[in-house]
Amino acid sequence: MVLSPSPSPAPTPAPAAAPARTKLTHSGGVLQKNREFLDFFWDIAKPEQEIRLMAISGLLEYLRSSEGDDLEYTIQRLIEGLAATRETARPGFSLALAQVLQCKETILLRTILEQIKKKHDINITKKKFIRNAVFGNFFGVLALSQSGRLIKEPDILLESIQLLQSLSKYRQYLRDLPAKTIMDILSETPENVFKKILFGALQEDMSSAFSTPAQLHLLLVALQRFPKVLKPKNLKKLLGSSAILSPENVAKLIELLKVAARSVKKDQTLPPLALDLVRVTLQEGTFEMFWKDVVENGLLKEPSGPTSYFCFRLLGASLPLLSLSQLNLVLTGEVMRQYGDHVVIAQLPKRFRFGPEMTNLVDSFLESTQDEAKQFMVIKGFSSLTNYGHPVIPSYWKVVCRLQSSVLVKYVDWLKNMFTSPDFDICTEFSTKRQKENKQAIDRTQHSVVRLRSWIVARLISIVDNWQVKKEEDLVMDIARFIFFHAFFGAKRYTSDIPETEVTLTIPLDEKTRDMMESSFFCLLNHLNSLPPLGDSAELGDKNEKRVFGVTADGNLWIYCLVQYASVLLSQERSVQAVKPFTQIQRKAWDRMLQSVEDLQKKIKNCSETRGLCFPAALPACWHTALQGWRGFSGTIK
Repeated sequence: MVLSPSPSPAPTPAPAAAPARTKLTHSGGVLQKNREFLDFFWDIAKPEQEIRLMAISGLLEYLRSSEGDDLEYTIQRLIEGLAATRETARPGFSLALAQVLQCKETILLRTILEQIKKKHDINITKKKFIRNAVFGNFFGVLALSQSGRLIKEPDILLESIQLLQSLSKYRQYLRDLPAKTIMDILSETPENVFKKILFGALQEDMSSAFSTPAQLHLLLVALQRFPKVLKPKNLKKLLGSSAILSPENVAKLIELLKVAARSVKKDQTLPPLALDLVRVTLQEGTFEMFWKDVVENGLLKEPSGPTSYFCFRLLGASLPLLSLSQLNLVLTGEVMRQYGDHVVIAQLPKRFRFGPEMTNLVDSFLESTQDEAKQFMVIKGFSSLTNYGHPVIPSYWKVVCRLQSSVLVKYVDWLKNMFTSPDFDICTEFSTKRQKENKQAIDRTQHSVVRLRSWIVARLISIVDNWQVKKEEDLVMDIARFIFFHAFFGAKRYTSDIPETEVTLTIPLDEKTRDMMESSFFCLLNHLNSLPPLGDSAELGDKNEKRVFGVTADGNLWIYCLVQYASVLLSQERSVQAVKPFTQIQRKAWDRMLQSVEDLQKKIKNCSETRGLCFPAALPACWHTALQGWRGFSGTIK
């Protein structure tokens, strides 16, 4: 008979007929000696984690200074609590037991394991209490594992593994918890212990690796943890093949991964075995076969959401593990095309959108890797996923801020080249089902070019606008010059004074694109006017000094730099041609405007009293008015 503490202040004496409780009810017994001690067990069972942790800490402190039967009573109460009816109570008692065993190494683990088996013996438990007994055994082994002492006693380790194996048949209660616990134990087991003690015990489970996802995962963990034990010849004895992935195993793997994908449908996560499978195929040199035969030609053929999202998650989560050639394989394949199709369709109302999750996966990859080639490969791969020329990722994509400076410069150059010479052969192009069914006759090449160029301009502007993107002034000026030049000018021949004339457009800009670029340029001007100091200049100077926006490191306004660039273009009539040339009257008006503003600027510099008033207000307004003339309104310049 087991005592349960009463919630009332007064202790309840045990019946005289219970001799096992005699020592707890005499004048020096637990109930009369310290009510606070018993309250620890009530708090351990509470659902609030903070309260449970405080109770466990208090219990350990009490046991360090106590004498007598307190430790024996503690073990008894904690083992009973492993099978508590309340689900939130079991982990608390399991953790408390693990901490006590860690603190009191004089307690024999064999004694504890035998008490657990005896107290929660499934064979003699009534049917309605089997569920509690199953949990009691499981959380008991979990406590032994978390104590950190299980690895030191191989015999108890083996018995614990065998107990977990016997609990695997109660899947309706525990699901994959026994298998996951075995894998956690293996992650801490030395190789010699696994070889001598556990390999034989787990051999049957590993031989049945293609029966359930949990058994497959167990083998995958063992392969990575103990490669010297599970050599190809030993693996062939277990599975009939010397590698996890072989032509005869492809169909089995596909079915197991489908089951695993459906099992996490509500959790919306990637099953743990997925990345372990990727690691093992990389280790075996069979990743390409895995991606093509298992993922693209197997899982993607399943017309269900869980398997598609499984493939998307696997692509994003695998990025840190892959080489450049493997990155190219996954970023240009069918998984990417189906992801793009999902992004387009998910724009409809009440549709699940995987885009934010993929953004987080790419963001995590770019943040974790310092490999410039891999960073560029991934950002280019996602930027090349296009639907009729339009990339499916947003033009303002937060992951760009993770790019290293050199990668960002290379990425901007690639965007500019794609603008001047659109190359859809390097794009991962796709069409939705509805678009394929649409037989409307349109010039799809020109349509795609317009869409691609519009997105590129928006992406370039977002790089300037996003203050989190680490960029230098030269890159910002390069973007601004590029957009201004192609909005209002065209190249006749190359001149070193104007780098934008080096590359000519392979496909001329149409009127719609010109109008878009004009509007985009003046949007860029607004961003430049509010741009904070960049690069090293942002860290220089007194922290208490008021920050000036829209100004370069040498003190010039960004907008003034563009006005100077416009003057250079107007002076190079042999090399460049304005889309809407100025008349003589307009050109004279432009020159008078520049001269007037320059005179005003000189007066401001010579008059320190008015500098604070006129510089931030008058000059930007004048330069902005001057640039407005490029919209073609002669009245503006006059």
